[in-house]
Amino acid sequence: MFTSEQVKQAFGTAQAKAAAKAKEFEAEARKILEALGDRAQTELKVLISTARSDTRDRIADLGAELEKLGRKVQELARTPAAPKDPPAASGPNGSQAPIN
Repeated sequence: MFTSEQVKQAFGTAQAKAAAKAKEFEAEARKILEALGDRAQTELKVLISTARSDTRDRIADLGAELEKLGRKVQELARTPAAPKDPPAASGPNGSQAPIN
């Protein structure tokens, strides 16, 4: 049979081993999280810079399209309007007159 002193000693040894393993796991986890954090920061910086340039490109494209639209509107304003054809004769209720 084990004496209470032996049980305490075995428990203390097991606890020390478990604490040492926990510290190893913690150190490894910190390294992994740090590496992932660095990767995430780098990826975020890339995404932000891409979004900035992409937005600028889209704004530039929008500006070019607005300029084209403005030119078309100016051309339409310069051309005289075509005379409208007189409406065809219609019956009393707005229907077309019969064609003979």
